[in-house]
Amino acid sequence: MNLRIYCLILSFIIANSAFCFAGKRKVLLIGLDGVRSDVLQNMQTPAFEFLSKHGFGTYTSWHQDITISGPSWSSILCGVYHNKHGVTDNSFRGKNYEKYPMLPLIAKKINPHLKFGMYMEWQKFIKNSVNNGWDTILSGELGNTNKTTEEVEEWIQQSDLDFYFVYFGEPDYWGHRFGFSDSNPLYVNAIRNIDYSIVRLMQSLQKRLNYQSEDWLILITTDHGGHGLTHGNLSVSERQIFWFAYSERIQPRIMEEPDMDNLKDSRRQRTIKNICPVQTDIAVTALHHLLYPLGRMNELQHVSHLEGKSWLEIMGLASDKRQIDNLASSDYYKDRQ
Repeated sequence: MNLRIYCLILSFIIANSAFCFAGKRKVLLIGLDGVRSDVLQNMQTPAFEFLSKHGFGTYTSWHQDITISGPSWSSILCGVYHNKHGVTDNSFRGKNYEKYPMLPLIAKKINPHLKFGMYMEWQKFIKNSVNNGWDTILSGELGNTNKTTEEVEEWIQQSDLDFYFVYFGEPDYWGHRFGFSDSNPLYVNAIRNIDYSIVRLMQSLQKRLNYQSEDWLILITTDHGGHGLTHGNLSVSERQIFWFAYSERIQPRIMEEPDMDNLKDSRRQRTIKNICPVQTDIAVTALHHLLYPLGRMNELQHVSHLEGKSWLEIMGLASDKRQIDNLASSDYYKDRQ
């Protein structure tokens, strides 16, 4: 492991141990475009190695819908699949965000004081995200990981939002040109670059003026994998994705689950199971963290008809910090309908 990265991660662990009972809940969502989970898992990636040891999640989440960026990011941010949010490809034709909006608008129905920001390298997604409750939208350069990292570090340290979404597009950029494969050095290097960027963004949280009074949940996922020069089908390398969460007080757990069904696979009768985090769970878990306590989450589920579920309770985070040693059991979470 690179000594510099090791030292950064070690300092992050030490700093976190001092502030494990912080206050105001906030979320950092880091999205990687087009990262094959198997390639990631077989690389030397200090940030993901840290998440595997100290975080919650899986390398074997399975894409349950259309393995294309537009539908996937819509599912991640709206908490519903394409049959509701309406996005089936990267044209965004048929989008139904008015009825099934992104999580900023959902959250503001319950707490209008929350602030949401997005840093996005993909201009088309920016265009289709307006009027969805984002208080700040920053535009990056597609595939320029260094620019994104530097600007987001400054943004995180100098602003005071409740939710930050950061998008890295470099793996998808090189995958389409030379292959979504570990035999493509540019693809592998793009993933490695972002792994180091994740460490830097986690470090940037600690530099915030009010960090000691904040309770951060970090969520990290990808929209799809890839096969050859493309994606959009149902191969294992396109559907197998990763899903990770980290908090200073999380109960570490890494799951490995079998393949789950897919909306677009006509050969199967789709049965959704609560056995592993999936894309639509990102929005619901983030919202639960921001809108805690549970009573507000009940209201949110009723208003938004979300298809994802929250993993906050299983992570050990659905509690008041003063009662962290006495987490109450709950039968609230049922199988998704």
